Amino acid sequence: MKNRIFGLLFGCAYGDAMGMPSEMMSRKTMCKAFPEGVHKFLPSTPYDFIGRKFEAGAVTDDTINTLFVCDCIIQNGGKFDVQKYIHLLQNWIKMNRDKSPYIFGPSTLKALTSIEKGNSINTSGLFGTTNGAAMKVSPLGIICDYHYLDNLVNTVEQLCLPTHNTNIAITGASIVAALSSYVLRGNKDINEMWNLAYSVINKCNGRGNDLPSASLAARLESVRMMMNEKNEKEILYELESFYGTGMETIETIPTVMALLQLSKLMPHKCAELSANISGDTDTIGSIATSICGAANNVFTEEEIRFLENVNNIEVTHLHWGLELVFDEEQKESDNEIWIDVYPLTCFLAKHTQEVQKVEGTREWIRTTKIREF
Repeated sequence: MKNRIFGLLFGCAYGDAMGMPSEMMSRKTMCKAFPEGVHKFLPSTPYDFIGRKFEAGAVTDDTINTLFVCDCIIQNGGKFDVQKYIHLLQNWIKMNRDKSPYIFGPSTLKALTSIEKGNSINTSGLFGTTNGAAMKVSPLGIICDYHYLDNLVNTVEQLCLPTHNTNIAITGASIVAALSSYVLRGNKDINEMWNLAYSVINKCNGRGNDLPSASLAARLESVRMMMNEKNEKEILYELESFYGTGMETIETIPTVMALLQLSKLMPHKCAELSANISGDTDTIGSIATSICGAANNVFTEEEIRFLENVNNIEVTHLHWGLELVFDEEQKESDNEIWIDVYPLTCFLAKHTQEVQKVEGTREWIRTTKIREF
């Protein structure tokens, strides 16, 4: 489980960073910026849609918001609390006013502004239809078992409430959470994943503000049928030119499902496909690659260190904490005793000492003596 949780979180960052340089580019612009395509981590170009100057491997709002959800779950003892989540977001914005336009999407920024003005979280997200909820929801797949969809959708609805309280956003996010839950529990059958998506859509009926939208179920079915009739190049063209690869949830979810199947749940392949599809490449990449990463964590140590160094983040403490949360969920009886070792881990991390190997043995010793009291 530790391996799959890490794959989920690192897959999110990997797909995000791979798609960052081509984010929101049209096909015409992509051909100018990347005539050979995007096949590795690349820096921003002069064609960047909002003028960013990010270095190769930099992550965006997709990873940052996902890590906010992780922190919220860990700090709240393995449960998601929407008020604590909003508090984390507001604190971050206060400390990073100059960065917030680059970190939060349009629906989230609009909702947080509304909340700051004193409006209720029950009304602040009534018009959020973009993929901002789907992009950050994957950690809920750790604490919510896909076998119990009512509970999963209820939890996702809480996450969506302040920023994306619409039926399409809740449904799309619930599909991502359910698929994450599915692969985190050791499953990899792509046909079962399509069927799970349909089941989630039925469970989400009546949730959130019911704004006009195309049928997600019909669009998924159309994409699934199209994939059985065309080759990879044709499928990617259809997704981009006909179904859409923008930031609206109704476009993002069908594209994610298609990329999961095309990549055969292999994260590197998935991230590369996402980065070259045009449109909302980083968000589509982060969602799809996180699911693939949980299914097949084949990331190298070099890739992990590179992304952590570029972005000055370390996901180790998060996947440790989330693994404990998952293990807690798996308790078989009340007779088992569980302790929260996360605070202890933090304490030990702050008081580490250098060690050296004893030549000719398998033992290690401290370079300084422990102070006696």
